[in-house]
Amino acid sequence: MSATPVRERISWLLRVNRRLARDPRLRAGKEFAAAFRAGGERPLAPSQVTRWEDGTVVPRRETIRRYEDLLGLAPHSLTALKDAVDRAAGTSPLIIAAGAVPDQRRFHELLERATTGEPMTGQRWGELSELVQACPGLVLHPPGLWERVSHRLLGELVVAEDTAWLQRQEAMSRLLGHPDAGVHAVDACISLAVDRSTPVVVEPLSLLDATAHPDANRHICRTIAAADDGRSLYGALLASVRKVRAGHFTPDELGRLGASMTGLLDDSVLSRDLRPLIFEVGRSLAGGPAPGGPDHTRPPRPVARRAAIVAAAEVLPGHGPDPVLTGLVDDALFSANPDDRMHAAMFVAATPYAPAVATALLQDVVADFRRRSEAGLAPTLRTLTILGATEHRTLIRQILTAPGSSEAARHAAAWATPHCAGAFDEDTWRRILQTQFEAWQRARSGLGEQILHGVTYGMGTDGHRTLLAEVRADDRLPTSSRTTAAWLLTTPAVIRPGS
Repeated sequence: MSATPVRERISWLLRVNRRLARDPRLRAGKEFAAAFRAGGERPLAPSQVTRWEDGTVVPRRETIRRYEDLLGLAPHSLTALKDAVDRAAGTSPLIIAAGAVPDQRRFHELLERATTGEPMTGQRWGELSELVQACPGLVLHPPGLWERVSHRLLGELVVAEDTAWLQRQEAMSRLLGHPDAGVHAVDACISLAVDRSTPVVVEPLSLLDATAHPDANRHICRTIAAADDGRSLYGALLASVRKVRAGHFTPDELGRLGASMTGLLDDSVLSRDLRPLIFEVGRSLAGGPAPGGPDHTRPPRPVARRAAIVAAAEVLPGHGPDPVLTGLVDDALFSANPDDRMHAAMFVAATPYAPAVATALLQDVVADFRRRSEAGLAPTLRTLTILGATEHRTLIRQILTAPGSSEAARHAAAWATPHCAGAFDEDTWRRILQTQFEAWQRARSGLGEQILHGVTYGMGTDGHRTLLAEVRADDRLPTSSRTTAAWLLTTPAVIRPGS
């Protein structure tokens, strides 16, 4: 994150959720402090709440969990987000103190669950990975246990949504950073990324930013040098931003990476979507500011300011603009780093501001679209999906079924559908698929194929398995769509928050 330090954003997250609590009694700091501790414990001073919420004191993980409990928020909805941004900023602490003696019985219970197919919630994955992280000398026999854990966790991660996804991402990152588990976790990520029978490429590659293992470094460098697949290149570039800043690469690898960046920028046919990320890697190589540090060189764009002002006025009338909210909306829409964009949007999504921000952004983009301006369409649709909004499905359906939409608009709409809140019915998806198939047949292009790929992924996350079977069997469709349909038919159902 760039515009506001992580510490201030965590404090803001607690402050906003308390001030907008469903129970009006908890909106007062004094009442919240009185309820914070269990009966019989020494009461909490209201000034402590103020220090947590103004950034004077960094709240501990247990503190954030207590906020979740008191405010009736989903368990780990805030703590998982804090874990993610701490890791992104390079400030992630050991959740279980080094040298502490973990609960061996609990560890073996969770390990058995993970390796025998018993249900594993995001909370359980987090707990297991925390126990592993706390024991850097831990070695499992047979080593195949690590392999089974890594492959299962990664398999769940790529079909999970929202908090369920974030919890599994952080659990996988802990395994990747472990001396013994990391070898197998790296192998699981690389194996999935190179498996052409699956459409999952970006996530397993981007996860490799959590480790300095030589196999991970070599694979990222090879993928970038080859530059033969846009999505693989995207994932490898995303990993490289943090890997460079973390000092993972050898001097020779850094030299090859720099040469690759020069070659990519000279490639005139390179997707515009990749160029900002290439520049971000270049800044990392040049020693530019790390994610999470303040960057006051770029004022928020007008669309972000408008959405934040409208949302703040609706949700907290009389309190004036919220500069942290403005910075988050701006980062969610415009940050050059995709991780920063995602984390910023998830911060907003974790507060009662989310519906008002979504409505304001949608109104802006619809007005622009009616004026035939598509400049903000892709970032807005992407952000609305992360915010958990459903309102933009009407615009998505219009773009994907009505004639006259540009290829760029259809691409943005198609890739806003996977894991989008709400769902289209089967008839709507049939119209979308037929419309985009006919457009691709009239003028075959790489972007047209990507549109069909996104459409297939979206109908899969909406749960339309009959349609997926039809796509898999239709040899008129591009291979990427058929492969995606086949993979979705063999994977578990989408894992929702709380699972």
